Amino acid sequence: MCSETDKIKAKQRYLTESISLKALSEEMGIPLSKVKAWCRKEEWTKEKASIEDQAFKKAAVKAVNKKARELCKLLEASDELEKALLLAAKAFSAYLEGEGGSETLTDKKTWADNLNHIVAAIGKQAETRMMLSGIMAKDEEEKIALMRRKQNLEERKEQQEASGGMSITMDKETEELAQ
Repeated sequence: MCSETDKIKAKQRYLTESISLKALSEEMGIPLSKVKAWCRKEEWTKEKASIEDQAFKKAAVKAVNKKARELCKLLEASDELEKALLLAAKAFSAYLEGEGGSETLTDKKTWADNLNHIVAAIGKQAETRMMLSGIMAKDEEEKIALMRRKQNLEERKEQQEASGGMSITMDKETEELAQ
């Protein structure tokens, strides 16, 4: 006969592992009809679906937070470059307006170096903006992938309910994100 301990162990394995009711029955030596009865009576399938939903949501939030931190870092770098460009441009503008009227050859070389720094900063800012655009595009792709995973999970839940409580599992990538 099956004890309450057997039922608790079976339920715990079903909820925490990727195992079907049939495989669970065979591995634990419990009749499949008994395992299915427990599953129906205590709604293991709904509980497992809820656990997997929570794991999916956790994975999605983790991915979004990671991308948000990356975007913030890039935006900060872009803002710093923009400030540096404005300061250099103001200094160069003052030079061109004649405030540095008696420059020597060394001073002209310094201004040429400053101009080169401005050009380099503009290039870095353009790179940063391109990186931001790339990350935003990648975020959209990941968002679409997460939506597809969620849709697949929902379809599998429907199939599971229709098949009388057979096991569903998350794909490995979603499982890894959830951890």
